[in-house]
Amino acid sequence: MSEILIISKADFELTTNSVCDWLNHYGVSFVRLNVDRITDPACYDLFFNLNDHELEILDKVNHRKIDLKKIKVVWCRRFIDMVYEQIVRQENEVDENVIRFAKFHAAERNRFLRILYDFYPEWKWFDYYKDSLKIDKIEVLRLAKKQGLTVPETYIANSRDSLQKILDLNKDLITKPIFEGVTFSDFKGMYGTHTQPVKKCEIEAFTPSLFQENINKKFELRIFYLNGTFYPMAIFSSANSRTQTDFRNYDIFNPNRCVPYELPQDIKEKLTALLADVHLTSGSIDMIKDIKGRYVFLEINPVGQFGMVSRPCNYYLEKEVAEFLIQQKQYA
Repeated sequence: MSEILIISKADFELTTNSVCDWLNHYGVSFVRLNVDRITDPACYDLFFNLNDHELEILDKVNHRKIDLKKIKVVWCRRFIDMVYEQIVRQENEVDENVIRFAKFHAAERNRFLRILYDFYPEWKWFDYYKDSLKIDKIEVLRLAKKQGLTVPETYIANSRDSLQKILDLNKDLITKPIFEGVTFSDFKGMYGTHTQPVKKCEIEAFTPSLFQENINKKFELRIFYLNGTFYPMAIFSSANSRTQTDFRNYDIFNPNRCVPYELPQDIKEKLTALLADVHLTSGSIDMIKDIKGRYVFLEINPVGQFGMVSRPCNYYLEKEVAEFLIQQKQYA
């Protein structure tokens, strides 16, 4: 009898795979739904009857019927799949109608997922998908400041003149996405929208963009949080010109040193209050310790990757998550 539901994706989800491995190790039955395959008839057979309030899902890959009525606990690792470029890529051309249909297809799939998620209100979520969807960088920065955390000076501008007003104040700036980063790829490799320094602006107008003061960092902190416990990792990225602004601009030939770290108690308390404000039981937190010794809060990612913290620090976070889900199943 499966009482744990894991909502994830089939591709590029090594952390989900590892949590599933630990659940198997403990002999705990679970169901995994991959949102990137949910509308693929080769993977799932779906039937929804509104009149009788029935929702049936047949996992055709594993040849099993998923009994959603027995689910008690949901680990919401990946909740909505907004990707629609697969259809465009299959058409092998950029066509306005193809793009419009791809967006329609993604919207239909995501609407079905919302119906599925809300079908059984008694499910105990970690974390509830609507709470994760509400996470907004600017709002979280405001809440962090309210809790007494130090945050960077933050601006949004869409023109050279507006940006120049900030630069004229002798502000050393960086820019990064307001919403989420995106990755581009071609035959030469992959390119991500990582944080970048801003020296000058030669473009007269651009889409509204996020700018922040550039913090002179001693090191970066990537912190995984799970149900009241912090698992911090210090990343010594400032000495490498490639990773000086953003450690995600990885230098595979000269990797950054990453070590376990202990946060001060007052920072833990402020972060705990912030996480309560945004209703998160788990998530990945980005901070910086600057050269003045200040802890500067940057952002929270409710579904951030944590394998890159788990392995270097020997935290075994995948095991911790699996044990947490088992514990919550017993309490549900």
